[in-house]
Amino acid sequence: MIDRKQIEIIVTEALKETEVFLVDVLVSRGSVIQVFIDHNKGVSLDDCGTVHRAIEDNLDREQEDFELQVSSPGLGQPIKVFPQYTKEIGQKLEIFFQDGEILKCTLLEARPAESGKEAELVVRQIGTKRKPVSEEPIVIELTRIKTALVVIDFKLV
Repeated sequence: MIDRKQIEIIVTEALKETEVFLVDVLVSRGSVIQVFIDHNKGVSLDDCGTVHRAIEDNLDREQEDFELQVSSPGLGQPIKVFPQYTKEIGQKLEIFFQDGEILKCTLLEARPAESGKEAELVVRQIGTKRKPVSEEPIVIELTRIKTALVVIDFKLV
């Protein structure tokens, strides 16, 4: 079976000199490799092509045949890595915590981990007309978060 860690190493090396970052690698039993990459300004076809070629050049199809898909994470997919948070500053998020709590908020800042301090998000909770909330920013350690989703708003103006 194709090793997921090996794919991650290949992709990380291929993206080393770029601002594109690896989000996730999935390898299914049928040797379908799915690689998800992202960039603060969006992923181009050239970005996908670079990653695709790097994987093709480093895996031997004679040893094990595989299907390869390289793309950006789809709309509505959960945030998986810290650089995705920096991309989503200003957006509305729905955060699901490890303890079962849910928070709807606007992402104000994403602070990376540094010398003994966990990575953090600074958010402002979103209230409703019936249930207003404090305007004070809330600081959340990433380790408390189980899943975070960007809220897609389809309201017509």
